[in-house]
Amino acid sequence: MEEKYMSMITEFIDGTLSPEREKEFQQYVREGHIDMAEVEEMAKIQGVMLSSSAPEPSSELKENFYQMLNEAQEKQPEANYGSSLLEKIKSFLFVNQYGRMAFGIGLLVIGLFFGTTWGNNSYKEELSDLNGQMVEMREMMMMAMLEKESVSDRLKGVQMSSQLSSSNQKVIDALFLTLNSDPSTNVRIAALNTLAEFANDPKVREGLVNSISKQKSPLMQVNMAELMVKLQETKAKGELNSILENDQTPEDVKMTLKASIEKII
Repeated sequence: MEEKYMSMITEFIDGTLSPEREKEFQQYVREGHIDMAEVEEMAKIQGVMLSSSAPEPSSELKENFYQMLNEAQEKQPEANYGSSLLEKIKSFLFVNQYGRMAFGIGLLVIGLFFGTTWGNNSYKEELSDLNGQMVEMREMMMMAMLEKESVSDRLKGVQMSSQLSSSNQKVIDALFLTLNSDPSTNVRIAALNTLAEFANDPKVREGLVNSISKQKSPLMQVNMAELMVKLQETKAKGELNSILENDQTPEDVKMTLKASIEKII
């Protein structure tokens, strides 16, 4: 698999291939120019990237990381597939839009591995600090994704937030901001579904009730009502009734809301 195909592979993994490029990509796969096994391995790497963020690594760390990859490649001269894959990974990390973040998180993972396997007590004491850094990186990546213009990127941001703790106030605040103001109904529904997972928290539940009045989309209003029924949240009745009494609310939505209110005991 040659270097010239890397940008197309990156677009394929990100889901941004145009219809024309998609046809070209599939043609290269059929002709054997692109190995889907290697593409899948790269996609796994990007899966790690999307759950984390990382600062720009120092030149020394970058040099050490390259050295480790080169040494691993030299130890397997007969493993053509493995050697080739190492080269693709090295290229992928620094041409992909998420490459530097993947590189940084890779360094942390390597540090955790060697610290757990061979590290002394002093090093192991630092593992909790590294874990904290990982959480902060995920937070930064999530915030950045939620501010993207692309709906798919913002959906990825919401997905990342579900991997963080419900006690993380930054995450909760970001999700409510998305729920109350994102221009995409799909993104708001995704934020609602994620917040619903944290609804055992009284503050989250209160925030969900307060968000009902901020929803102007009939689809969002119906989804909010269904969630309130599931939670059996009696405080939501007043908010739902306000929508029900609004002359601008479609009749079919009114019927759904009325039925939902009756189901809240």
